[in-house]
Amino acid sequence: MKNYFFTFSIIWLFTLGCTKNDGIDMNPLEIEGIISPEQLANLANYSEENGGSSVLLMQHGSIIFEDYHNGANQNTATHLRSATKLFWSSAAALLKQQGLIDYEEYVSSTITEWQDINLHPNKDQIKIAHLLTLSSGLTQNLFPLANANSTYQHVVDELSMVDLPGEQFSYGPSNYYIFGTLMERKLTANGIFQNPLEYLETEIFDKIGLTYENWDHDPSGNPNIPNGCTITSRNWVKYGQFLLNKGKWNDEQIIESSFLEEMLIPTGPNPGHGNFAWLNNLNGYGFNPIDTATNSSLGGFIYHNGYTEIIGGLGAGRNRMYLIPSLDLIIIRQTLLDDDEFEDSEFLELLFVK
Repeated sequence: MKNYFFTFSIIWLFTLGCTKNDGIDMNPLEIEGIISPEQLANLANYSEENGGSSVLLMQHGSIIFEDYHNGANQNTATHLRSATKLFWSSAAALLKQQGLIDYEEYVSSTITEWQDINLHPNKDQIKIAHLLTLSSGLTQNLFPLANANSTYQHVVDELSMVDLPGEQFSYGPSNYYIFGTLMERKLTANGIFQNPLEYLETEIFDKIGLTYENWDHDPSGNPNIPNGCTITSRNWVKYGQFLLNKGKWNDEQIIESSFLEEMLIPTGPNPGHGNFAWLNNLNGYGFNPIDTATNSSLGGFIYHNGYTEIIGGLGAGRNRMYLIPSLDLIIIRQTLLDDDEFEDSEFLELLFVK
């Protein structure tokens, strides 16, 4: 068993002697009195015992705690799986700001194949807003996708409808792949010859100094939109800070705050989901309606005992990013496993309940 007080002490002492570490400000613990070193040790221990690789906390733009375990270190990058999805919330906001999309426009105005209602019944009624709120009505059964050369063309041609648009929240990758296809066609039509990932890189990642280890692509070279990113904790946390900064980085307002704030309003069927972002609102639920807090809870499905403002990036294996605006706090938890026994509310309980 590692000595967590020793680990925390080394981090604290190290921060006294420097102001920069890999481009990120490092300060002593600023939330002492709210969260104790013992609670942080418990947090790291919980992650480690459940197969995690790292826990990192950033507040006010400074790393205040980090711990690497199960053989990981600062340079260990993990496959975020579905936590990748949160990146596209800001991409959608920026596309709207630039006038490239309108959430109320029909997807079929760009994916024109869907205008054939005989081949694609009801798909002409899907709006971009339905994609963002995961309520398009498209099936999430993408089993044949493994054999597709082009993911983007496959989802356009082959996905069936299982509900009418706007009626049901249905978690899965379909809406993201369609959004990626739509995004690429919109960019091309406006003379921007970039795929969705290239747009995300040049318009956001490069400006905030974020680099990733790898991004999965299909055989045709299309980037995997919903779950393609492999990244280190120290790089991933930059994106969290960008969101807490409401789209501002240094002196540049990359995305107007109103466009980002709009992404965090649950306008679809699930109060626990905004536009490509998980939310901890009361009565919200996770991957399915039974994944929720009890009726007497003070918070939502992510953390049951309060902090209804939490914004989440949630991925398989329990790769996690939690944003808590009232504390200006980002909590990162990463793992190299495909799955484990980690529970969001149990993890956050260790941090917020003494």
